Amino acid sequence: MQRITSKDNPNIKLYRKLSESKKFRREKAMFVLEGVRLFEDALRENARFYAIFVNESCAENFLSRTEIPDDRLYVISDELGDKLSDTGNTQGVFAVCGMPEKPSVSETVRKGGRYVLLHEVRDPGNLGTIIRTADAVGVDGLFLSDCCDLYNPKVIRSTMGSIFRLNVSEGDFGEIFSVFAEKGVKTYAAVVDSDAVSLTECDFSDGAAVLIGNEGNGLPREISGICDERLTIKMQGNINSLNAAMAAGIIMWEFTKN
Repeated sequence: MQRITSKDNPNIKLYRKLSESKKFRREKAMFVLEGVRLFEDALRENARFYAIFVNESCAENFLSRTEIPDDRLYVISDELGDKLSDTGNTQGVFAVCGMPEKPSVSETVRKGGRYVLLHEVRDPGNLGTIIRTADAVGVDGLFLSDCCDLYNPKVIRSTMGSIFRLNVSEGDFGEIFSVFAEKGVKTYAAVVDSDAVSLTECDFSDGAAVLIGNEGNGLPREISGICDERLTIKMQGNINSLNAAMAAGIIMWEFTKN
């Protein structure tokens, strides 16, 4: 175990750059996380830790109940912890992790499975919430096409540990869609359209893939048009749209309940 008080320490600089730069995260195949529960989830899921930082004020209590490899553990000043924090109310635990290895799209998809493809979802909070919900309801795989960065610290925090449990893959839309076709997985486009089939009338008993689009614009017509069916959430009164994460949660609940 080592102590760090300088913001110019190489490990601190690594953490900060990973926190700020998507390009750097991809180059290093590393990302950062913050918080006790998220760290403990990562520990349970055998995440690869390159560095673990704990604030001085919480180190004794935290270390008494958590087994951490000493050679990767750094106790940092509270002031330095405040500078690393992305939350404004830090719990004093930070880590640099290796990106988990994921199977390919082709290896993940099987006939009869239930999958979600997100296209151009841009808000990190929405993406993290969708990942957490997909994990909770038992989706077999989640695929991202041209979305915000999966390893953005806000996405990681919003998943509440689900990033380590759910199979989440990123790829080109055409590639992902062609795998669905090859494996015989029926595709549904989630749209806001009174002419589309109501979600509650769809038969998902043989599995399927549901495509969900951008928060503001939904799915482009050229994408929704090549799906086998178009589905919609029938709403009451004057409500004609929902937050992307809320809509995805409703769809995934209906999708996986049978």
